[in-house]
Amino acid sequence: MLNIFACLLLTITQYPETHRGDTVDVLHGVNVSDPYRWLEDDVRKNEKVKSWVEAQNELTSAYLHAIPVREEIKQALTESYNFPRQTAPFERGPYWFQSRNTGLQNHSVIYYGTSEEDINNVLIDPNTFSEDGTKALSTWSISPEGSFLVWGVSDAGSDWKTLRVRSLKNKRLYPEVISDTKFSRPAWLPDESGFYYTRYVNNDGTELVEVTEGSQLWFHKLGTDQSEDTFVYYDKENPHHFYGPTVTEDNGWLIVSVSKGTDANNGVLIKGPNESELRWLDDKFDAEMSFIGAIGDQLWFLTNRNAPNGKIISINPTKDNEWTEVLPERKDILRSADIVGGKMTVTWLQDAASKVTVHKVTGEELYTVTLPGFGTTSGFGGKNDQTEVFWTYTSFDQPISLHKLNLVTQETEQVWEAAVPIDLENLTVSRVFVTSTDGAKVPMFLTHNKDVKLDNNNPVLQYGYGGFDSAMLPRFSPARAIWVSMGGVYASTCIRGGSEYGRTWHEAGMHEKKQQVFDDFIACSEWLIKNGWSKPSKIGIQGGSNGGLLVGACMTQRPDLFGACLPAVGVMDMLRFHLFTVGWAWTSEYGSPEDPEMFPHILKYSPLHNLKKGVCYPPTLVTTGDTDDRVVPGHSFKFAAELQYDQGCDNPVLIRIETRAGHGAGKPIHLWIDETADIYAFLFKNLGMGE
Repeated sequence: MLNIFACLLLTITQYPETHRGDTVDVLHGVNVSDPYRWLEDDVRKNEKVKSWVEAQNELTSAYLHAIPVREEIKQALTESYNFPRQTAPFERGPYWFQSRNTGLQNHSVIYYGTSEEDINNVLIDPNTFSEDGTKALSTWSISPEGSFLVWGVSDAGSDWKTLRVRSLKNKRLYPEVISDTKFSRPAWLPDESGFYYTRYVNNDGTELVEVTEGSQLWFHKLGTDQSEDTFVYYDKENPHHFYGPTVTEDNGWLIVSVSKGTDANNGVLIKGPNESELRWLDDKFDAEMSFIGAIGDQLWFLTNRNAPNGKIISINPTKDNEWTEVLPERKDILRSADIVGGKMTVTWLQDAASKVTVHKVTGEELYTVTLPGFGTTSGFGGKNDQTEVFWTYTSFDQPISLHKLNLVTQETEQVWEAAVPIDLENLTVSRVFVTSTDGAKVPMFLTHNKDVKLDNNNPVLQYGYGGFDSAMLPRFSPARAIWVSMGGVYASTCIRGGSEYGRTWHEAGMHEKKQQVFDDFIACSEWLIKNGWSKPSKIGIQGGSNGGLLVGACMTQRPDLFGACLPAVGVMDMLRFHLFTVGWAWTSEYGSPEDPEMFPHILKYSPLHNLKKGVCYPPTLVTTGDTDDRVVPGHSFKFAAELQYDQGCDNPVLIRIETRAGHGAGKPIHLWIDETADIYAFLFKNLGMGE
């Protein structure tokens, strides 16, 4: 039952007291105040930070639970997620494997069986890891012949994981425990004797704030202690390199992608089956070089070198180092490819929607795969002896479905479709192109009811990311369907910084060009207003991580344009992001604040540093996790504290801090539902949806 105190909190008159310190840094001759530096400390170790989190959560919880419609929204969300879901099955040795969820299970369960029609034996159930669901399956890998499973467990949303190994033949749990690892999947040898993995020997695997660097490549022999593992590679001159190992299934080539932080450009190290040491296949670091498959000693890669939209090249490193162009650059964006069944499957993007073609491995196109509609596909991978591949399809108004393609006959059949407990009959999707400040056409997908009225009065939830070469593609979400059923419009923006139009689109939103990302997003909001979809007081904006930065920058630059702002796990202090955990890796995207040439560009849009005392900012709900070790919660803590201090009107400024939660991966479904219910209740109240 709601109490009077909670009801009164719908208008907030006082925020928890937050101490303002006197810390000032001098950066490139500029005095930069940082009064909430103390909020950067690890919440698990600093009692003052812990008390601040508790006080903020108490205020936020009281406010949100005083919104009567919240429980109705939560019930609708719970019902919307209660349907079976599954991934594409795959084969290893005598077994088939698949991930499935009955509906409201906190985590999906991994099953195995002896045929694609009979995958019903539980291999691993992450729901047994912890009672509250905060321990999650962070990675899993089946050995080439299906004899072993290696899996990783993360705690409280951390990127750190601990690996274990089990035999599928006799169910034996091997004694070794492999720790100090993150950001990598195990890469098995063809004979299943062991696997490669990345390891951080200079970290203890528990840090949530301290810098994490020094990734090393190691080999683990099955049945031995981690202390006996073999060191493989580390570049001490470049401690910020990441290593991604892959081993080819037949000849056993070790392919290692080497990246400088999160830079999309990478180098490639290789080691042949009869070679003793890794050697550089490509050390230019001037383009993406993604390994897609091998037949014998012939290796295929996807690259954007001298081809911003992507092309496929091939090489036999036993003969020479001369690359052969297999599939030239096209107008469409080359998103991914696989060598499977002696053919090459290729996925493209056309204005942010999928297209799939099948080719000979020499590049000649054989046919185009017919898709169900205008949406997003994934899959099409497998082994060289397969003649069939599985793939999935989804769109904003179409729940995920599973399909099978016969590579020889070209026949496609749908083998499963999610039966969602939501009426989608009135749901429709349209794609528009928004002219940005520099004249570029920015795609925006609008999901809405068919009978929507263009009367400038629709509540709109506008979402964006705009960075790290990541595309915002059409995908079905029960939560977004519920938003539309509430009378809302969902607007997904394909702004610069992403990969929707290849390398050029990404690089147009990097470094000193980052402002273009925000300009694109603001242009989309202005388009919604100009074309009758909404008005400023009805537009809520949302984004997470780099998208949280997007929301923070847009709301500080145009506080007049939005009715609610939802920055989630955002990079809000752009002058100190590189000083925590793996933040240094993002300098490849943002540039470094230590660079005197980049500093003024970064300072100009850093959300924390562009808040101004007395400005009326939109109603804001900041969300983060107290144990986020990717974008540390100090970003959100400091931004929320400063925004509460600066707010020049009665619009609420709240922060919702999930306990025992990280950046988002591995979060149990009941926490997702609770968080989404809070967000939608906040929007319902502050966009005037009940009026």
